[in-house]
Amino acid sequence: MTEEKFWSFVSLLGGAASEVTTRALVDALTREGGSQIQEFAEILTEKMHLLRGSSLQGIRVRDISDPAGALPVPLLGDALVNFELAIIAAGKSTFHEMLNSSAQATGRAWDFSEADSLPEAVSVAYEQSTGKSWVGPLPGMDVSGTGQPKSREDDETPWIMFVLHSEDSIPAAYFDASGDVVEMIHKASQWKSWWSNAEQHSLTIEIEYVSQPESHGVTTRKGEAWASFRNSGSRFRGLNKGGLAHLAVTDLESALAFVSTALNLPVPPEVPRLARAVPPTRDNDGARARLEELRRRHRK
Repeated sequence: MTEEKFWSFVSLLGGAASEVTTRALVDALTREGGSQIQEFAEILTEKMHLLRGSSLQGIRVRDISDPAGALPVPLLGDALVNFELAIIAAGKSTFHEMLNSSAQATGRAWDFSEADSLPEAVSVAYEQSTGKSWVGPLPGMDVSGTGQPKSREDDETPWIMFVLHSEDSIPAAYFDASGDVVEMIHKASQWKSWWSNAEQHSLTIEIEYVSQPESHGVTTRKGEAWASFRNSGSRFRGLNKGGLAHLAVTDLESALAFVSTALNLPVPPEVPRLARAVPPTRDNDGARARLEELRRRHRK
């Protein structure tokens, strides 16, 4: 996607991003298809990086919804991200003006309270166009405080992160075991050595337990790898705490093996074992089968 085409899409916002103004952008991007939407997202992220390299942090600017006469507060964190998105939504000329002299930002009131609707619109368009969920952080939102990728040698920044979602509650034994194993992997030198073969500096594994068909995939963007898995929530049924801990270990083992193949990495090291992780016995399996049969009869 060219710069001009990117800004032509941005112009559909009419100068500000909100839940209302992004509808036209969603429709236009949806018609373009998945690859063009991803390119739009990449350019959006690049613009965010450029703004993050300017002197906007802590700047005091007014939003159009601020009470009259109120002193603007310094913009940090999410508020700063929204303001940067508002600058992009305002259009090409405003964007370049702010890059050249961010001090000009204080001379006007901005509409940035709903500016995060811009990256959300991109992910919505992607899902409508491809039928697949957007994997990873919302476009334009995965920037560090300096505008530069975080170093994998920085021990303060985990190179591996783990996210769990479910339509229902996730058993505590599974959740806790997953967190413990990921923490051990993050600290283990053999796992750090394995990940050093990747071009990306970080890996996020996201597992969602749903009633929908199972699926999986790996996406890479701007130095980050996102592995997304949809598993059946019925896997938790009939398992005690030891069985749930064992399931957490085997799910991570399968996920990391899939990532290794997708990114052409060496065979991964052995996933750490937890003493409390106990594989289900045949008796357990038989009990679960009988329980499922009773459930089926009850539903008839």
